[in-house]
Amino acid sequence: MAYRFPVQVYYEDTDATGVVYHTNYIKYMERARSTLLQQKGLSLPAIIDKFGIQFLVRGIKVDFRQPARLLQSLTVVTRMTKIGRASLVFQHDLYFEPGHEQTMICSGEVVLVCANMAFKPCAIPADVLKEIKIEN
Repeated sequence: MAYRFPVQVYYEDTDATGVVYHTNYIKYMERARSTLLQQKGLSLPAIIDKFGIQFLVRGIKVDFRQPARLLQSLTVVTRMTKIGRASLVFQHDLYFEPGHEQTMICSGEVVLVCANMAFKPCAIPADVLKEIKIEN
């Protein structure tokens, strides 16, 4: 199931030419992913408090196709593509118009790993997995 997250490009998101600075696309992906998890009942601070775990970014791959500019409206389409014993993989596609491939701005894959508070990898708790797997 895909989650759609709207983004408005502000002046602070752009470089001197009015084009979205490349690292801001990763911020948009992070916002979409965090909101998706919250909608599944997984507040990241609550996960830390209740289970003593955190999700850390293990890797990011981004493919840039075309620029977005100041004041444009974008949509981040996010899908969880893999659930492992200790990891989650998300696919993020940013569009001007979701569903129209020619309007894709960039795509990215983000791998999260579950870790304890000492930053050691650990299995995702069963209660957390249960919430992740619920389709919203």
